[in-house]
Amino acid sequence: MAPKIKKILIIEGDAQMTELIRYPLQEEGYTVIASNDGKDGMGRARREQPDLVMVDFKLPTMKGNDVCKSIRKDPATSHQRLLMIADESQLEELEIGPGSSIDDFLIKPFNPVELITKIKPLLVSEDEQASKLISTGNHDLDSKMGGGVPVGSLTLIEGDSGAGKSVLSQQMMHGCLVDKYRLSLFTSENNVKSLVKQMRSLNLDILDYLLLDKLRVFPIETSQLGKDAPVMLIKAMKKEKGREMIFIDSLTSSIPASSDKEVLGFFEESKRLCADGTTVIVIIHSHGLTRELLTRIRSLCDAHLQLRTEEVGNKLVKTLEVTKVRGAEQTTGNIISFEVEPGWGIRVIPISKVKG
Repeated sequence: MAPKIKKILIIEGDAQMTELIRYPLQEEGYTVIASNDGKDGMGRARREQPDLVMVDFKLPTMKGNDVCKSIRKDPATSHQRLLMIADESQLEELEIGPGSSIDDFLIKPFNPVELITKIKPLLVSEDEQASKLISTGNHDLDSKMGGGVPVGSLTLIEGDSGAGKSVLSQQMMHGCLVDKYRLSLFTSENNVKSLVKQMRSLNLDILDYLLLDKLRVFPIETSQLGKDAPVMLIKAMKKEKGREMIFIDSLTSSIPASSDKEVLGFFEESKRLCADGTTVIVIIHSHGLTRELLTRIRSLCDAHLQLRTEEVGNKLVKTLEVTKVRGAEQTTGNIISFEVEPGWGIRVIPISKVKG
């Protein structure tokens, strides 16, 4: 039986922009319908029952946010995936995160590759998404992350120095290894010996996985490569065929000499690896990128986990904000407080204890 052709509705007041979106979608084999008005678009969403609705933030007669809210509240259209199209000047007004009506957003201007890589995960059926989630190996973390990270996703772990990014990624790596995934780690933070020692201190033993070639570790010194670092790293990642998971801890040292275009190119190529079934987890230090570049990267990624250290009372607490996890079984947008205990690892702290 031939797979069903996916239908996409574009609600966009600019006719030229509509055609710029329509053409690459049709080239990919999607059925595309369009409306230039919010009210008419909502009617078409009910009648045509598209798999995905793309809504421009600023429409002639109403705001895109209001259109999305109406589509989400209508029982006839509440199941439809929603992608908001906006430019950078409108980002502050976008309603994203917990309680938002939209599933994701796309920033203008964008090219056909960005468009296609953005919509493909949104068109994966809920059954496919729910059946393929990657556990961190920590039940408390999984429950706060909507069940886990979807297989074939591009995940961004972001935060300042000392916020717990490497610890979280190591917890996720161990969970993947226990679940029998084969993974490769490109790291500027550790060599093999220091990684084994560090993970053992978290009660996460990886030695057997290294000996059985379930885990490959590649120490990287990409800072010496200058602007070619992102390209060389992608080439190395592509050579790891047959590995279901690729972790990069961290990308920050690879990008100081690179342009925004070259950094975005790295994430676009990573999305192509994800489209072929590989799950890619990238760790970056927030201070290493401009706000504008971070916004575009977050938009490209399927999951975004943000870590920071906060002072609560008289002590410092690490917090993890689950900004988005596409295809999550449960609601995301949770803020998790945790501490790292030697010999134990990550321990989620109840909110009441943090405040106390």
